[in-house]
Amino acid sequence: MSMRIQYLGTGAAEGVPAIFCNCNVCKTARLRGGREIRTRSQVWIDGCISMDFPPDAYMHSVRFGLDFSAMKHLFVTHSHMDHFYAHDFILRGYKYAHGMTEPTLHIWCNAEVAKVFAECTAREMTPQVGKGIELHVLKAYEPVCMDGYFVTPLPARHDCKEDCFVYHIRKGNANILYLNDTGRLYPEVYEYLKRVGAKFDLVSFDCTLGKETRGENARHMGIGDNMAVKAALEQCGVVDSSTRYVITHFSHNSGLLQETLAEMEKEYGVTAAYDGLEIRLHSEYKEENNEILP
Repeated sequence: MSMRIQYLGTGAAEGVPAIFCNCNVCKTARLRGGREIRTRSQVWIDGCISMDFPPDAYMHSVRFGLDFSAMKHLFVTHSHMDHFYAHDFILRGYKYAHGMTEPTLHIWCNAEVAKVFAECTAREMTPQVGKGIELHVLKAYEPVCMDGYFVTPLPARHDCKEDCFVYHIRKGNANILYLNDTGRLYPEVYEYLKRVGAKFDLVSFDCTLGKETRGENARHMGIGDNMAVKAALEQCGVVDSSTRYVITHFSHNSGLLQETLAEMEKEYGVTAAYDGLEIRLHSEYKEENNEILP
């Protein structure tokens, strides 16, 4: 049993290069192309689960040759546009989509995301499409069990106007802690993870702020904050020497071109995600059998 994780998009809300920006990072990214180009954040797991659904989801499906009609479960972190672009769901079926792999898409989210879905699809959602989409409002610390996966929403430190989530995703013995978007974790999250005996093979960090450190009350993290969370997870005993750490959700404002990220990888022992990065976790083995695919 294994989990295949693909980072389809690794940029923050504006993308890199940002759509209307001419800062040095954005101009350099346009010139270089390749891994300097970062679309809005989305992670694809085992060809059936998506973490968030940004405006760039269509591009992701085309660029990486993905069948998004096979998306059976969508877990949404919060309602911000770069993480939940609901308008596209009016196209899931009817005359817009034929021969879909999965008849029903389950969207797991907070109450604000459900409200945004209703608002954004109100004018154009047809009954034929609407019947194939089911929304489930989550509560923090209450796990969902479906199709061999156990997914637990945990409170994120991000937007006080809604119940933002990060997620613990488990399949067999493979465990991911998906921390995007969030600042440092609340103390009660560490207490919960320790209490349930979580053991993470992969921790995916929000690193919007790059080389900055913002401390306890920020709504995003930089690498210093990532390392503080890593230390707290170590103290809880939920990570070990085989745990892999990935940083993602990069902003053009943080100056993170490839040479800077390479330095951070070496200094902090992390992997800097890029659009298309694939990681496979083998739940029956440990470090020597976890691999990053080219």
